[in-house]
Amino acid sequence: MVKIVKILIFFSLSLFAEESYIDVITTNDLHGFLGEQDAHFMNPNFPPKIVGASALYKYIQDIEKELPNKSDDILIFDGGNFFQGHPTGINDSGRTVIEWMNKIGYDAIVPGSNDFLFGYENLLELSSIANFPFLSCNIKYEKTNKLLFKPYEIINIKGLKVGVLGLSNSNIKETVLEKNIKGISIESSLESMNFWVSKLSGNVDIIILLTSSGVPWDRDKVYKDFVDLVRSEEIIDKDLNAIELGYYADNIDLIISGGISKGYRTPWYDNNSHTYIFQNYGNGTSFGHFYMNYDFDSKLFTGYKSAVTNSISQTLFIDDFTYDIDMHNWLEEKNKLAINNVYKKLDWDSRINSDDDDIIIDKKSNNWDFPNINNIDGLDIITWNCEFFPANGSLTIDALSEAIIEMNPDIVAFQEIKKRGWFSKLMLYLPDYDFIISQQSSFMDQAIIYKKNSFSLISRLELFAENDYYFAGRPPLMARFIHNDSQTKFSVINLHMKCCDSGLFRRKKAALQLYDYVVSQIDNNNENIIVLGDWNDDLKDADGEHCFDPYLKDDRFFFPTWDLTYITSKASYPKEPYVSFLDHIMITNSFLDNKSYTVDTVPMDQYMGSFDRYETYISDHMPIYLSFPF
Repeated sequence: MVKIVKILIFFSLSLFAEESYIDVITTNDLHGFLGEQDAHFMNPNFPPKIVGASALYKYIQDIEKELPNKSDDILIFDGGNFFQGHPTGINDSGRTVIEWMNKIGYDAIVPGSNDFLFGYENLLELSSIANFPFLSCNIKYEKTNKLLFKPYEIINIKGLKVGVLGLSNSNIKETVLEKNIKGISIESSLESMNFWVSKLSGNVDIIILLTSSGVPWDRDKVYKDFVDLVRSEEIIDKDLNAIELGYYADNIDLIISGGISKGYRTPWYDNNSHTYIFQNYGNGTSFGHFYMNYDFDSKLFTGYKSAVTNSISQTLFIDDFTYDIDMHNWLEEKNKLAINNVYKKLDWDSRINSDDDDIIIDKKSNNWDFPNINNIDGLDIITWNCEFFPANGSLTIDALSEAIIEMNPDIVAFQEIKKRGWFSKLMLYLPDYDFIISQQSSFMDQAIIYKKNSFSLISRLELFAENDYYFAGRPPLMARFIHNDSQTKFSVINLHMKCCDSGLFRRKKAALQLYDYVVSQIDNNNENIIVLGDWNDDLKDADGEHCFDPYLKDDRFFFPTWDLTYITSKASYPKEPYVSFLDHIMITNSFLDNKSYTVDTVPMDQYMGSFDRYETYISDHMPIYLSFPF
């Protein structure tokens, strides 16, 4: 109602009003991508060049030269998830990105889920070196109930008082490892927003909500379904995305969002609250620039105008944007250093700490009779695509933990981890295991768990995180181990290839990319390697219709899963009408060394009573295991 009154007042004055504007620059979901990159997502064969952060730096500098008060006359915001995802971002835990933002002159940032990658303490340290505030009104210390960050910032610009409120996505506990947020709580998005907006209203002229809640991919459908629920009075106790929050944003003039790497050329306009909602594509490919219009006399927000070519979102093509050479060289040096650190020479004698949690829960339930696959004198390893883990919350945790305990494997490679927080819960039930999980995936994670008394973790890395397009934003997760008893050294590479027929080109490119790397490790380090995961191809597919060719043509590699592919009852994906064997294990012949081995599909549907039950509880893919002696 307040906003409607303000709008009516404005229109009554509009014949005599003098409209002014403020430049607003926005980024979101940078994920550490600051350097140049090839836009394979636009043209896989001839990708255009995206010049990156050095071009955005120059673009902003050029604008500021034309403004009377330079940087004081422009607003620059980021919608979160700023450093996780690329070696440049994680090499120094986000410090390079913050340094770049300082050079740019950002005015505020809101933390997103991925910004807690190295714990909230690291995020607090990053905020201390930033020349701008980290804003979040709904993250508190559990013990004191005090906010971690400032809830809002009031910016005086061009005679206006602009209140910028930060709001983090409220599903952080589900999407972040528990140990990284231990000691903090995330409050309701809606309640926090309403509370702090009431504090700002009347004290500022314009209110901007900066949130990492995300504008979804199918915003029209999501919004319609949401409004239908609201009108039926069924909800609203849920994690709200940015456009759902926008429905209630009566006193908020505009929302700048991050949290999902999906950009829109025009903002979303909410007819209920009359609020505009902006979001760009992520991964350093684009930025937003629009004019925030206001009436000079009444100081009322009057809407927006595109600053460039009738679009609020701009892709940083090298053909369209020039770059600052000094910034470009600085970023290239940072990128080179990060890549070198990722692929540094391996020291097999150094052990590293894993992601171990200090709390365990004794597993008591015994609902099913799963088989024990453990070979006491050897290695028992499983690949398991756990579809959108957890498929069914605590029921998934209960069923999956029981399966692992009873099957008793040495190592499990999981794909399709959607919620890290729930993976933390799973590990609480598995006290005999440690784990590593993806740090640089942009679309679901992989994880590897291993018996901590049997194996030492030597190193971890995510291959091709600097250029993971062919791997669909899921760089292969590699772990190097030593078997403590035999001192056998080996590496496990967990992958999840792009799905479906449309992804065949990318799977072939990814397979060849990985092949070149694995061969280099064999040639230079004489390394024993197991590659396993969801390849999303069947070995019995016709020639040219799968991604296995580089390995099949090289007698240094062997697929133990080969014979299983021709047995329909062993299908790793048994769901009609696409029954197929997609989850494969490949091993270097030197590692297997003519040893006898066992490879099989674990028929989870038989043990759990039906496929429907298994799919409801855990996944639509069956686990595949390989067992052989050291």
